[in-house]
Amino acid sequence: MTGDEMASGAYGSTTGTEEREGRPLMSGLLAFDLSAEAAALRDEEPYRDGDRNSRMLAKDVDFRVLLTVLRPDAELDEQNGDARASLQLLEGRALLSVQDEQTELGSWQMAVVDAGRPWTLRASADCTVLLTLAWPREKSSV
Repeated sequence: MTGDEMASGAYGSTTGTEEREGRPLMSGLLAFDLSAEAAALRDEEPYRDGDRNSRMLAKDVDFRVLLTVLRPDAELDEQNGDARASLQLLEGRALLSVQDEQTELGSWQMAVVDAGRPWTLRASADCTVLLTLAWPREKSSV
C-alpha cells in the first residue's frame, strides 16, 4: 500500500525530499521510533549547517505533532498562541517563556500551554522536543 492509499487525514502525505521519503501525515495508526527520527534530523543539512531541524510526524485539521532538534540558543516560538500545546523535552535543557512566566525544562519533562498564550522555547543545550498542538478547526488552512 502506498502512502497515498494509507493516508486518511485532510493533509494526505508528505512529498518527501532527497533526504526523506514521503509518508502519510495521518492514518488509522502511526508509530514512530523517536530516537531514530531525532538522529535522522541531526544528520540532515538544516541541522548540520544551522541551529535546528524539524519533521511533522502527524497533521490533521485540528492536530499537529512536530519533532524538533535544537542547538543551544535556538528558539521555537508560537507568536499567536492559537493552539493548545504540549512541549515534551525528550533530551537536553530549554527555557519555556509564556508571556510573563518562565520554567526550565529538562529531559523527560513536559509543559502544557493553554490556547491564546504566545510562548517561546529557547534551548540551553542540544535538545529534542516533541511538540503537540491541538489546533482549533476554525484556524486550519483546509
